[in-house]
Amino acid sequence: MKQTSATHEHRLRILLLQGSPVQELNINVLQLICESEISDFDESRPYQFKPLYHAEGIVSCLFEQRKSQSRGRWLIIYSIEKGKILQSKPLRSTANIFVRNNKQYLYYGTKSEPFDGQRRWVLHGFSLECFEWLPRRIILWDLAGCDIGSTVCFEIFDDYLYGVSSQELTELEDTEWTASGHPLNSFYYAFRFRLGDHSTIDILPRSALWRRGATDGPIDDRWNHLQLGQDERSGQVSIYETRKEWLCSWSRRSCYSKQLIFPSKSYFGGSNTDGQCYEGWDDATQHTVSPEGTVHRGDNGFSSLTFDLSNSPVRSYNLSCRAFVDIVSTTTSSSPATKRLRLRVRRQLDPISKSDRYSPSPNDTSDPANSLDDEEVSLWPADQGDKLPDGSLDTPLDRYIDGLLNPQAYFDEVDWAMDERVLVYSPKTLHQLDGPRSIILISFDPALHFEGLGCWDENLMSPRWVGDRSGKSDIHSECTPNTAIMNLESTVYETPRIRGLDLSHTIRSGGSTRKRKRGGSPPRYRTAAGAGIKYHADTETNTTRTLQMS
Repeated sequence: MKQTSATHEHRLRILLLQGSPVQELNINVLQLICESEISDFDESRPYQFKPLYHAEGIVSCLFEQRKSQSRGRWLIIYSIEKGKILQSKPLRSTANIFVRNNKQYLYYGTKSEPFDGQRRWVLHGFSLECFEWLPRRIILWDLAGCDIGSTVCFEIFDDYLYGVSSQELTELEDTEWTASGHPLNSFYYAFRFRLGDHSTIDILPRSALWRRGATDGPIDDRWNHLQLGQDERSGQVSIYETRKEWLCSWSRRSCYSKQLIFPSKSYFGGSNTDGQCYEGWDDATQHTVSPEGTVHRGDNGFSSLTFDLSNSPVRSYNLSCRAFVDIVSTTTSSSPATKRLRLRVRRQLDPISKSDRYSPSPNDTSDPANSLDDEEVSLWPADQGDKLPDGSLDTPLDRYIDGLLNPQAYFDEVDWAMDERVLVYSPKTLHQLDGPRSIILISFDPALHFEGLGCWDENLMSPRWVGDRSGKSDIHSECTPNTAIMNLESTVYETPRIRGLDLSHTIRSGGSTRKRKRGGSPPRYRTAAGAGIKYHADTETNTTRTLQMS
């Protein structure tokens, strides 16, 4: 957020989605800055304030203010549980800044350390138990990449901070793909270190991090998405990279996974910094392919349900359900100039079907035009005007959900974030960046309950909430949101202003409530509302909650 007037109040609003009840924390930004004891803060001058990260009840924010001769930059660390600021730290640089934390430690990093005419990543650690900065900073001399989420990624799992890059410092980035000087193989760079202990940084050898070969074709970098994930059962940490590769005459979007199996300390000899390969490995000539079980083949461009980049504002891969989950922009026949956002899910085929239809290499020799890609893709809601099996057209439920997903008819960009449980996005127009915006949340978490969230009434053909006088009886208790009061002196908790729908229940005649069967939304939504999404590795649900917050 950008403060341009001393009379215009800004609030930091935090909606906690884990636990019950779901309530909103509302913090006065100006008061938060003043309590941070930022030196030389001038309340009359414009400033910028934005949240960077939240985990384990810790919110990290960035404050910046320009002055005539300088520019102040501060990292503000706030505890929701304690209701106070834990630390405020002046920053030398905010280039590519990121923050990660667990309950014990917080780390932030910037690509700001000058070396050999370039910049290197440097990390700083903070103890959330002792409330002090760790004495040693960490300089990652060999970590390339600058776009977090695209070419580089950082995450905390258990007691380690992991980092991975899809680039290498030795890569000839400006070399043409078909030129003789282009490297035949590409490798990831991956490291980890124990939180609070920086004496040893574990770096995997290149031989364990093969990424792709030149025969896999050029990459359309605009589709790249890099993330780290941990298996919910085994705890194994893996790289997941989604990329679009151009083959001889067509392209395919795929998600590749690679396990990060760190050898014992005896192999590393403390810290491995030279990145030497195993004996016998010649990365200049050897070529390999990704094992089929580690690749999810996506769109090949021949499906009727494929969307180009401009009409795919949200492009993600859900690790929990092994599916491409996107928000795509379409138009209607009645309003061809109006953008309509919808959920698009492309599931992963079962092993038997997959082996029948795909070869293990991206440059598949089969005819992609003959593939049955449409069978793997679900759009939700369905096209308006499409006939249902009973011959009827789109229902009032369709139209209501469509209104939730599309709070405004026109937009230029979409801000978004996603994890295993929820997808959140917010459309915006570039000529009204400081105006109010709606936030849309699509949840697949059956334990998530919001104040004021209604169920669909099949009699009224409209949503119905607790206390709705138009109904004859109360809604089933499972549709009734839990309520509680959270008492923290320095914070204000409010009920979020929500307009939304819980699709896991419907209200039938007589006011009775029908709970969706496990894995069974109505036939219209069975594959669309979650597309058989797995919330946990061993629990399958189609529970979907669509919300619009303002």
